[in-house]
Amino acid sequence: MKAPENIHVIEDVVSKEVQDELEKKLLSNQFPLYLNTKSVYVDDQTGFWDKNTKESVRLNHCFVTEGKLASNEWGLIESLALAIVNKIGIPPKMSSCKLNVNFPVVEFSEKNYYPPHFDTTDKGIVAIYYVNDSDGDTLFMTNEKVDEQYPVIYSFTPKKGTLVYFPESQLHANKPPRATPARCVINFNFLQGF
Repeated sequence: MKAPENIHVIEDVVSKEVQDELEKKLLSNQFPLYLNTKSVYVDDQTGFWDKNTKESVRLNHCFVTEGKLASNEWGLIESLALAIVNKIGIPPKMSSCKLNVNFPVVEFSEKNYYPPHFDTTDKGIVAIYYVNDSDGDTLFMTNEKVDEQYPVIYSFTPKKGTLVYFPESQLHANKPPRATPARCVINFNFLQGF
């Protein structure tokens, strides 16, 4: 399935050495991760529910929240953030940035996914950096339900070192991994027009 025009994929957004270092440090038992009992706040404005949606816990680490640095670990990903803004050609104005780690969930079938959502209501670019190779695809969907579900228009399987970016108005969700022990991504929300 070819990506729609508004969804962009950049492989090897940083060098293999940086990719390996990020994976090693972010998935180590020394990196601080925090339990989040909800993947998305479902409010029918930015987070939604359909017949294939399920919820489960995940681990997070917030680097930037509401445009402010929220972590002492920012130095670990600063070069990645700079590489992204340079590759995409956008100003380095960020509303949020967080690491998400998902694990296999026995209650999820092959058709289930976390709540479809928009990352922000602010005009901007959402960029997802894939820390490791895994299953647990990122699903891109239409904004309107058909037969009680949001139809998938594109699916991306996590590939280490790859960046996928798209406008904030693109509805998306992810599946938990089934075959790999963890799915790890860094989610960046860049502001535009401010």
